[in-house]
Amino acid sequence: MANITAKDIMYPRMSLPTNEAGNSLINKLTCPYPGLPVVNEDLEVMGIVSEFDVLAALKEGRTVHEFSAESIMSCGHAEHGNCMSPVTVQAATPIEEIVGLFLENKLSVLPVVEGKKLIGLITRKSIINVLAEKGYWKEHELQQRVHTISR
Repeated sequence: MANITAKDIMYPRMSLPTNEAGNSLINKLTCPYPGLPVVNEDLEVMGIVSEFDVLAALKEGRTVHEFSAESIMSCGHAEHGNCMSPVTVQAATPIEEIVGLFLENKLSVLPVVEGKKLIGLITRKSIINVLAEKGYWKEHELQQRVHTISR
């Protein structure tokens, strides 16, 4: 998929502090992204809060005033909800690896970090958008892919 890396497709840094709660948390989640990274005071990624996490908290009977970003965040790993090493990528991570992480972990968003510090955010839509840009797929490559798929 060419030489596309995380830095080529990431959105600018947008995040939730760990103590973000109530209406403020919900208001930030009305952004165009399906979730946001949760960061500590040093902007280190601690986890992710997705729309799904909010819905799960509501299903548990919690009101918007009874949870914070830290209390409902997940780490992004498919096999469990929260751990000390959330799924992140570095700016130079190739798109093939990024796509694999999205599929393997059923991610909605993927934080981009420099060291541990949040520098950006990738969504499934940002990957699709970059691949849909005019001129990305050479016509003969597309025809080969269609031919291979139709076999």
